[in-house]
Amino acid sequence: MTKLYKEKENMGRTHLDSRFMRESLVDKQLIESTKIDDTVSIIPDINVLSIGGKSIIDRGRKAVYPLLEEVVEINKNNRLLIGVSGGARESHTLAIGLDFGLPIGGLSKVAGAIEEQNATMLYALLAKHGAIRLHREHFMDLPNFLNNGMIPIMTSRPPHHYWEKPPRKGILPDNGADYGMYMTAEVLGAKSMIFIKDQDGLYSEDPQKNPKAEFIPKISASELLKSDPDDLIIDYNVIVMLNRAKHVKKILIINGLKKGELTKAINGEEVGTTIFNEGSE
Repeated sequence: MTKLYKEKENMGRTHLDSRFMRESLVDKQLIESTKIDDTVSIIPDINVLSIGGKSIIDRGRKAVYPLLEEVVEINKNNRLLIGVSGGARESHTLAIGLDFGLPIGGLSKVAGAIEEQNATMLYALLAKHGAIRLHREHFMDLPNFLNNGMIPIMTSRPPHHYWEKPPRKGILPDNGADYGMYMTAEVLGAKSMIFIKDQDGLYSEDPQKNPKAEFIPKISASELLKSDPDDLIIDYNVIVMLNRAKHVKKILIINGLKKGELTKAINGEEVGTTIFNEGSE
Protein backbone atom coordinates (compact mmCIF):
# COMPACT_ATOMS: atom_id res chain seq x y z
CA MET A 1 0.00 0.00 0.00
CA THR A 2 1.37 3.43 -0.97
CA LYS A 3 2.09 5.66 2.02
CA LEU A 4 1.82 9.42 2.35
CA TYR A 5 4.40 11.58 4.06
CA LYS A 6 5.24 15.28 4.50
CA GLU A 7 8.53 16.95 3.67
CA LYS A 8 8.72 18.38 7.19
CA GLU A 9 6.70 17.58 10.27
CA ASN A 10 3.41 19.54 10.30
CA MET A 11 4.43 21.61 7.30
CA GLY A 12 5.48 21.39 3.66
CA ARG A 13 3.99 19.39 0.81
CA THR A 14 2.45 15.92 1.08
CA HIS A 15 3.98 13.24 -1.13
CA LEU A 16 3.23 9.69 -2.22
CA ASP A 17 5.97 7.30 -1.16
CA SER A 18 6.47 5.91 -4.68
CA ARG A 19 9.48 4.28 -6.35
CA PHE A 20 9.17 6.82 -9.16
CA MET A 21 8.80 9.91 -6.99
CA ARG A 22 11.21 12.66 -8.06
CA GLU A 23 12.72 10.29 -10.65
CA SER A 24 13.22 11.02 -14.32
CA LEU A 25 11.16 8.53 -16.29
CA VAL A 26 13.81 8.52 -19.03
CA ASP A 27 16.62 7.53 -16.66
CA LYS A 28 18.28 4.39 -18.12
CA GLN A 29 18.80 2.66 -14.78
CA LEU A 30 15.22 3.38 -13.72
CA ILE A 31 13.88 2.00 -17.02
CA GLU A 32 16.01 -1.13 -16.62
CA SER A 33 14.58 -1.68 -13.11
CA THR A 34 10.99 -1.76 -14.40
CA LYS A 35 11.37 -5.06 -16.27
CA ILE A 36 8.77 -7.65 -15.24
CA ASP A 37 7.96 -11.10 -16.61
CA ASP A 38 4.32 -11.53 -15.64
CA THR A 39 2.41 -8.78 -17.46
CA VAL A 40 -1.30 -9.51 -17.89
CA SER A 41 -2.65 -11.17 -21.04
CA ILE A 42 -5.99 -9.39 -21.44
CA ILE A 43 -7.63 -11.84 -23.89
CA PRO A 44 -5.16 -14.74 -24.23
CA ASP A 45 -7.41 -16.99 -26.34
CA ILE A 46 -8.10 -14.54 -29.17
CA ASN A 47 -6.77 -15.01 -32.71
CA VAL A 48 -6.01 -11.73 -34.47
CA LEU A 49 -6.34 -11.79 -38.26
CA SER A 50 -5.07 -9.09 -40.59
CA ILE A 51 -6.67 -9.22 -44.05
CA GLY A 52 -4.61 -7.47 -46.71
CA GLY A 53 -6.35 -4.76 -48.73
CA LYS A 54 -4.28 -5.17 -51.89
CA SER A 55 -3.79 -8.91 -51.32
CA ILE A 56 -7.42 -9.90 -50.74
CA ILE A 57 -10.04 -7.11 -50.67
CA ASP A 58 -9.03 -5.48 -53.97
CA ARG A 59 -9.42 -8.84 -55.76
CA GLY A 60 -13.16 -8.72 -55.10
CA ARG A 61 -15.68 -11.51 -54.69
CA LYS A 62 -13.49 -14.31 -56.06
CA ALA A 63 -10.90 -13.85 -53.31
CA VAL A 64 -13.04 -12.47 -50.47
CA TYR A 65 -16.01 -14.84 -50.40
CA PRO A 66 -14.10 -18.14 -49.92
CA LEU A 67 -11.99 -16.57 -47.18
CA LEU A 68 -15.02 -15.22 -45.32
CA GLU A 69 -16.75 -18.60 -45.55
CA GLU A 70 -13.71 -20.06 -43.82
CA VAL A 71 -13.77 -17.31 -41.18
CA VAL A 72 -17.41 -18.07 -40.36
CA GLU A 73 -16.62 -21.77 -39.81
CA ILE A 74 -13.55 -21.03 -37.72
CA ASN A 75 -15.47 -18.56 -35.54
CA LYS A 76 -17.77 -21.36 -34.35
CA ASN A 77 -15.00 -22.77 -32.17
CA ASN A 78 -12.53 -19.90 -31.89
CA ARG A 79 -12.44 -16.25 -30.90
CA LEU A 80 -11.46 -13.94 -33.74
CA LEU A 81 -10.64 -10.27 -34.20
CA ILE A 82 -10.33 -9.10 -37.82
CA GLY A 83 -8.44 -6.08 -39.08
CA VAL A 84 -8.34 -4.89 -42.66
CA SER A 85 -5.97 -2.59 -44.52
CA GLY A 86 -6.70 -0.03 -47.22
CA GLY A 87 -5.24 -1.54 -50.39
CA ALA A 88 -4.86 0.15 -53.77
CA ARG A 89 -7.12 3.10 -52.91
CA GLU A 90 -4.93 3.86 -49.90
CA SER A 91 -1.81 3.83 -52.07
CA HIS A 92 -3.55 6.15 -54.55
CA THR A 93 -4.54 8.48 -51.70
CA LEU A 94 -0.93 8.59 -50.47
CA ALA A 95 0.26 9.42 -54.00
CA ILE A 96 -2.19 12.33 -54.20
CA GLY A 97 -1.14 13.52 -50.73
CA LEU A 98 2.51 13.47 -51.77
CA ASP A 99 1.65 15.49 -54.86
CA PHE A 100 0.00 18.08 -52.59
CA GLY A 101 3.09 18.14 -50.39
CA LEU A 102 1.32 16.92 -47.24
CA PRO A 103 3.57 16.26 -44.23
CA ILE A 104 3.88 12.79 -42.72
CA GLY A 105 1.06 13.39 -40.20
CA GLY A 106 -1.33 14.50 -42.92
CA LEU A 107 -0.53 11.43 -45.02
CA SER A 108 -1.18 9.14 -42.06
CA LYS A 109 -4.51 10.84 -41.38
CA VAL A 110 -5.91 10.52 -44.90
CA ALA A 111 -4.63 6.97 -45.48
CA GLY A 112 -6.56 5.65 -42.48
CA ALA A 113 -9.89 6.79 -43.93
CA ILE A 114 -9.69 4.19 -46.73
CA GLU A 115 -9.58 1.33 -44.22
CA GLU A 116 -12.95 2.46 -42.86
CA GLN A 117 -14.50 1.66 -46.26
CA ASN A 118 -12.99 -1.83 -46.40
CA ALA A 119 -13.99 -2.58 -42.81
CA THR A 120 -17.55 -1.49 -43.54
CA MET A 121 -17.71 -3.74 -46.61
CA LEU A 122 -16.50 -6.74 -44.61
CA TYR A 123 -19.05 -5.95 -41.91
CA ALA A 124 -21.83 -5.88 -44.52
CA LEU A 125 -20.77 -9.27 -45.85
CA LEU A 126 -20.49 -10.86 -42.41
CA ALA A 127 -23.34 -9.10 -40.59
CA LYS A 128 -25.70 -12.09 -40.94
CA HIS A 129 -23.07 -14.20 -39.21
CA GLY A 130 -22.78 -11.88 -36.21
CA ALA A 131 -20.14 -9.42 -37.34
CA ILE A 132 -19.83 -6.06 -35.59
CA ARG A 133 -17.82 -2.95 -36.47
CA LEU A 134 -15.38 -2.40 -33.65
CA HIS A 135 -14.77 1.33 -33.49
CA ARG A 136 -11.82 2.49 -31.41
CA GLU A 137 -13.99 4.20 -28.81
CA HIS A 138 -15.60 0.79 -28.11
CA PHE A 139 -12.37 -1.20 -27.97
CA MET A 140 -12.90 -2.03 -24.29
CA ASP A 141 -16.25 -3.64 -25.21
CA LEU A 142 -14.36 -6.31 -27.16
CA PRO A 143 -14.73 -9.04 -24.45
CA ASN A 144 -18.51 -8.59 -24.47
CA PHE A 145 -18.66 -8.97 -28.25
CA LEU A 146 -16.51 -12.10 -28.13
CA ASN A 147 -18.55 -13.63 -25.31
CA ASN A 148 -21.61 -13.31 -27.54
CA GLY A 149 -19.96 -15.10 -30.46
CA MET A 150 -19.62 -11.96 -32.59
CA ILE A 151 -16.90 -11.33 -35.19
CA PRO A 152 -15.40 -7.88 -34.45
CA ILE A 153 -14.00 -6.04 -37.47
CA MET A 154 -11.70 -3.05 -37.01
CA THR A 155 -9.44 -0.78 -39.02
CA SER A 156 -5.78 -1.63 -38.70
CA ARG A 157 -3.73 1.55 -39.04
CA PRO A 158 -2.72 2.93 -35.62
CA PRO A 159 -4.36 6.28 -34.77
CA HIS A 160 -1.13 8.29 -34.72
CA HIS A 161 -2.57 10.60 -37.40
CA TYR A 162 -0.96 14.04 -37.12
CA TRP A 163 1.46 12.70 -34.50
CA GLU A 164 2.97 10.09 -36.82
CA LYS A 165 6.73 9.85 -36.26
CA PRO A 166 9.11 10.65 -39.12
CA PRO A 167 9.96 7.43 -40.98
CA ARG A 168 13.39 5.81 -41.36
CA LYS A 169 13.46 6.69 -45.05
CA GLY A 170 11.35 8.87 -47.32
CA ILE A 171 8.10 10.39 -46.10
CA LEU A 172 5.55 7.54 -46.20
CA PRO A 173 4.27 6.50 -42.75
CA ASP A 174 6.32 3.65 -41.22
CA ASN A 175 3.45 2.59 -38.96
CA GLY A 176 0.93 1.03 -41.31
CA ALA A 177 -1.90 -1.49 -41.03
CA ASP A 178 0.29 -4.52 -40.29
CA TYR A 179 1.99 -2.67 -37.45
CA GLY A 180 -1.35 -1.54 -36.01
CA MET A 181 -2.78 -5.07 -35.94
CA TYR A 182 0.37 -6.53 -34.43
CA MET A 183 0.34 -3.97 -31.62
CA THR A 184 -3.35 -4.78 -31.06
CA ALA A 185 -2.48 -8.46 -30.72
CA GLU A 186 0.43 -7.68 -28.39
CA VAL A 187 -1.59 -5.50 -26.01
CA LEU A 188 -4.32 -8.16 -25.83
CA GLY A 189 -1.81 -10.95 -25.25
CA ALA A 190 -3.36 -12.79 -28.19
CA LYS A 191 -3.05 -16.50 -28.90
CA SER A 192 -1.99 -15.86 -32.49
CA MET A 193 -1.30 -13.09 -34.99
CA ILE A 194 -1.95 -14.13 -38.59
CA PHE A 195 -1.32 -11.92 -41.62
CA ILE A 196 -3.41 -12.98 -44.62
CA LYS A 197 -1.69 -12.05 -47.88
CA ASP A 198 -1.69 -13.17 -51.52
CA GLN A 199 1.51 -15.21 -51.44
CA ASP A 200 2.67 -18.22 -49.44
CA GLY A 201 4.72 -16.19 -46.98
CA LEU A 202 8.09 -14.49 -46.83
CA TYR A 203 10.60 -14.76 -49.66
CA SER A 204 14.22 -13.66 -50.05
CA GLU A 205 12.92 -11.20 -52.68
CA ASP A 206 9.54 -10.22 -54.05
CA PRO A 207 8.47 -13.38 -55.98
CA GLN A 208 6.39 -11.27 -58.36
CA LYS A 209 9.58 -9.49 -59.44
CA ASN A 210 11.89 -12.49 -59.20
CA PRO A 211 10.22 -15.91 -59.74
CA LYS A 212 13.42 -17.57 -58.48
CA ALA A 213 13.15 -15.92 -55.04
CA GLU A 214 13.70 -18.36 -52.17
CA PHE A 215 10.77 -19.18 -49.87
CA ILE A 216 11.54 -18.74 -46.15
CA PRO A 217 9.33 -20.98 -43.95
CA LYS A 218 10.82 -19.81 -40.64
CA ILE A 219 13.14 -17.00 -39.53
CA SER A 220 13.90 -15.04 -36.37
CA ALA A 221 13.06 -11.34 -36.16
CA SER A 222 16.67 -10.47 -35.30
CA GLU A 223 18.00 -12.39 -38.32
CA LEU A 224 15.49 -10.67 -40.59
CA LEU A 225 16.41 -7.23 -39.23
CA LYS A 226 20.10 -7.98 -39.66
CA SER A 227 19.58 -8.83 -43.33
CA ASP A 228 17.87 -5.44 -43.82
CA PRO A 229 15.83 -6.50 -46.89
CA ASP A 230 14.97 -3.94 -49.57
CA ASP A 231 11.31 -5.03 -49.50
CA LEU A 232 9.08 -6.86 -47.02
CA ILE A 233 5.64 -8.43 -47.27
CA ILE A 234 4.70 -6.76 -43.95
CA ASP A 235 5.58 -3.47 -42.25
CA TYR A 236 9.22 -3.26 -41.14
CA ASN A 237 8.17 -1.97 -37.71
CA VAL A 238 6.26 -5.20 -37.04
CA ILE A 239 9.61 -7.01 -37.03
CA VAL A 240 11.17 -4.35 -34.79
CA MET A 241 8.35 -4.69 -32.24
CA LEU A 242 8.34 -8.49 -32.49
CA ASN A 243 11.92 -8.40 -31.25
CA ARG A 244 10.71 -6.57 -28.11
CA ALA A 245 7.48 -8.52 -27.58
CA LYS A 246 6.21 -9.58 -24.16
CA HIS A 247 3.21 -11.65 -25.33
CA VAL A 248 2.94 -12.27 -29.08
CA LYS A 249 6.40 -13.64 -29.82
CA LYS A 250 5.69 -15.03 -33.24
CA ILE A 251 3.62 -14.07 -36.25
CA LEU A 252 2.38 -16.11 -39.19
CA ILE A 253 2.07 -15.01 -42.83
CA ILE A 254 -0.21 -17.16 -44.98
CA ASN A 255 -1.76 -17.19 -48.45
CA GLY A 256 -5.42 -16.21 -48.15
CA LEU A 257 -6.07 -17.18 -51.77
CA LYS A 258 -5.57 -20.87 -50.89
CA LYS A 259 -8.67 -22.45 -49.38
CA GLY A 260 -7.98 -24.05 -46.01
CA GLU A 261 -4.72 -22.23 -45.23
CA LEU A 262 -6.34 -20.14 -42.50
CA THR A 263 -7.95 -23.19 -40.89
CA LYS A 264 -4.59 -24.96 -40.82
CA ALA A 265 -2.95 -21.91 -39.27
CA ILE A 266 -5.60 -21.63 -36.54
CA ASN A 267 -5.19 -25.35 -35.80
CA GLY A 268 -1.45 -24.92 -35.32
CA GLU A 269 -0.37 -26.77 -38.46
CA GLU A 270 2.82 -25.74 -40.25
CA VAL A 271 1.82 -23.41 -43.05
CA GLY A 272 3.14 -20.17 -44.51
CA THR A 273 6.04 -18.34 -42.86
CA THR A 274 6.66 -18.03 -39.13
CA ILE A 275 8.71 -15.06 -37.88
CA PHE A 276 9.64 -15.39 -34.23
CA ASN A 277 11.26 -13.63 -31.31
CA GLU A 278 14.54 -15.50 -30.73
CA GLY A 279 14.02 -15.53 -26.97
CA SER A 280 10.79 -17.53 -27.39
CA GLU A 281 12.46 -20.55 -29.05
